Amino acid sequence: MTSMTSMTSMTSMTSTQLKWPKPLTIGSKIAIVSPAGAIKDLAILDDTKKKITAKEYKPELGPHVDKTYQNHYRYAGTVEERLKDLQWALDDNSIDAIWATRGGYGCVQLLEKINPKKFLDNPKWFIGHSDNTYLQSYLAQHGVPSIHGQNVIQTTNTPSLKPVSYEKIFDILAGKKLCYEIKKNSHNQKGSAEGILIGGNLTIVAALLGTKYDFSYKGAILFIEEIGENGYYKIDRYMQSLELSGALSKIKGIVVGGMKNIGGAAEPYDDKAYKIIAENVNKYNIPKIFGFPNGHIADTQPLIIGATVTITVGDEKTTLKYNNQR
Repeated sequence: MTSMTSMTSMTSMTSTQLKWPKPLTIGSKIAIVSPAGAIKDLAILDDTKKKITAKEYKPELGPHVDKTYQNHYRYAGTVEERLKDLQWALDDNSIDAIWATRGGYGCVQLLEKINPKKFLDNPKWFIGHSDNTYLQSYLAQHGVPSIHGQNVIQTTNTPSLKPVSYEKIFDILAGKKLCYEIKKNSHNQKGSAEGILIGGNLTIVAALLGTKYDFSYKGAILFIEEIGENGYYKIDRYMQSLELSGALSKIKGIVVGGMKNIGGAAEPYDDKAYKIIAENVNKYNIPKIFGFPNGHIADTQPLIIGATVTITVGDEKTTLKYNNQR
């Protein structure tokens, strides 16, 4: 399903303006933080910590990484505690990458309180997905690409993660170039387009619409994925919001990843959800890719939000390639 090629740029910025994180080297430190939902205990981090040390990197745990704070949601600490850990990881020059333990809910509470000054002088990779789309939109606003990939821990909805879900993240961290060849899907539309890759979890993408942290849609390639909405109408609601905001009319292409547990169906690529999305974008003559392996699925393969990509959809071959590199 995959092979290798290049990386790149950001929202409305050129590749020269983009603040690319440095590749990691032996001994590089990866901070593990919990900016949103709580984890049960530190033991569930052990598998990823072993993967980090096997690559000769060093995991560094945030002081509140396993904290629990119950306040209308089971957060990983208060806003102040979660912000303190994230700010430490952003600011500390000895830290080379930041990996979120999980999503859930809570990242939006940090956006107005983050101080990016030191981080922008020494940008580093941020890794995560789901609720972490909020933080990735924030980084996009500041010209720093991030990795939309597997969180540190597996969730109860994503059992038996395949090794590729982590290995391709380490490839990006090491500076390797990625290119994906994607399986055919009946909802695809042929064509080719180049643009900045934006997006992430569909719920969060829709929630960001109209805010100062919203993605820049003009000329972009939009990626979306979703899990656990328990109602197909919600997918239509989010797509209608994207349409009414004018976002869909601005993009040059769309990539749709996992759609899991949407209306009770457990399969990772829910065709009924795909049909709803396809209906909402049918009037736009742009290349469309469905079934990209990224999201809350067992074989999630990382994407770089903020990079310039070219998507090509043909009769026999569909690819997503990164155009440039740091």
